[in-house]
Amino acid sequence: MTVRLVVFDADGTLTQHSSIWWRLHEVFGTTREGKLYYDRFFAGEITYDEWADLDAALWKGRPLSIVEQVVRETELVPGAKETVSELHNAGIRTAILSGGLDILANDISRRLGIDYVLTNRLIHRDGVLTGEVESLVGWGDKHRAVRTIAKHFGVSLRDTAFVGDGRNDVSAMAVVGLAIAFMPETEEVARAADVVVRENDLRAILPHVISEGPR
Repeated sequence: MTVRLVVFDADGTLTQHSSIWWRLHEVFGTTREGKLYYDRFFAGEITYDEWADLDAALWKGRPLSIVEQVVRETELVPGAKETVSELHNAGIRTAILSGGLDILANDISRRLGIDYVLTNRLIHRDGVLTGEVESLVGWGDKHRAVRTIAKHFGVSLRDTAFVGDGRNDVSAMAVVGLAIAFMPETEEVARAADVVVRENDLRAILPHVISEGPR
């Protein structure tokens, strides 16, 4: 296959932390409630949209500036910038598909020059969080979202690679031409991938993505 598009998960794949949602729980002191909602979702008691709404409601009235500070302090994985640059030099388009939040994903996109972002929107007005979120990427819905991204670029799923690390990435891995597990959280994720990279440098994916010869 010839890869024409690479879609990256954000948290834990492009960033050093595993979840922007959990980072905000830590910063805002809502980890107890956040863990409760997490457990309720995985017990099947609430939907993903309900989970996202409950989490975001905990932060109603909090300053947007605190979220922006968390975003500024977020460290990227080694080799992220070089990897995206090499992909673009090879004529490959790039995208972020994240179950995280737009404030972080858009910042990563700006830092790395990534072409397109699809993620959830944390709503704010006049510098204050409203306690609302627009859920665009559900926990198990990445297989649908990656189709949306491929369609946006006019690229077939067969010519699309997906790079992720978490269980919520497995559904996207199942529908693309090349699935790469980068520093996978679990062996379930590793088994779902065509390629497993356990080196904490994103450049390690490049030999599996960029084919030899002209495009």
